[in-house]
Amino acid sequence: MKRYLPGILLSTLIALTGLFTSELIPLGSVTLAILIGIIIRNTTPLSAVFKPGIAYSEKKILAYAIALLGFSLDYRIFTALGFETLIIIFLAVPFTILTALALGKLFGLSRETSLLLGVGNGICGSSAIAAAQTVIQTDKENVGVSVATINLLGAVGIFLLPALCLLFPGLREQQQGILIGNTLQAVGQVSAAGYSVSDSVGETATIVKMGRILLITPVVMILASGRKRGVAEGKPALVNIPGYLIFFLLFSLINSAGILPPEISSLFAQASKYLLTIAMAGIGLSISTDVLKTGGRKTLLTAVSTWVIQIAFSVLLVMFLASA
Repeated sequence: MKRYLPGILLSTLIALTGLFTSELIPLGSVTLAILIGIIIRNTTPLSAVFKPGIAYSEKKILAYAIALLGFSLDYRIFTALGFETLIIIFLAVPFTILTALALGKLFGLSRETSLLLGVGNGICGSSAIAAAQTVIQTDKENVGVSVATINLLGAVGIFLLPALCLLFPGLREQQQGILIGNTLQAVGQVSAAGYSVSDSVGETATIVKMGRILLITPVVMILASGRKRGVAEGKPALVNIPGYLIFFLLFSLINSAGILPPEISSLFAQASKYLLTIAMAGIGLSISTDVLKTGGRKTLLTAVSTWVIQIAFSVLLVMFLASA
């Protein structure tokens, strides 16, 4: 374990910097940790002594973060959503993912990166991207640029979505809350945008957002079940579901059942956030800007186009399904 310490400590230091800086810059600690890691990786020669710990951070610590992410989920939130709202969420999430895949193919982006953008836009930004990438096992560069792009859009959305609500004066506060909660990428972004309109809109948006987050479980499990070790003699190989995903599901069920005191669940959920930030710092420390230059433009084009279509689709759903 001693050989991992330098890299882990460096990743942790970057993560802490991201956490503190996120109070000043509305990009989120995860995105900032990746960006800081990339800057250090490409401006400062790193000794080989850091490499084992960096690799440990981006793989093992990421797995621990995803497992503990289960304590952030509470399936009981579905009972607080009306039938129409549930339909809107269940339609919008797969629609967004499929849209990203289609646009990514159109713009020449890899299927893996397109899938990360679809999951990040459709469900819950950085956490969803991190969970998905551990299943599809894409290159770390794809993860870094996807997280940074999705969080950048979310930062813009904090101001864009409330303004968009004003363009549709016929929308009631509940509809505005559903629209915001169904299109922004992170909980903090949803809360900031929703409560800037009104307390009622903020409350509705946050509940809708939590409903979207819950879909991370079936989406990740579907991705895991679709990943195969290979194909031998024309026959599909056995499905390989990583152990941490089993714990992720188990912890989410435990949290939903209310077995643990809320304080304990909250502690584990917060630990997941910190570990995820450390893992993303490790990923940033492994990314070369040369790779980002080739795929950054396609990624941004795919992400923006997907998000615009996602918003338009959500507007239609809210107007027709949540008009009662």
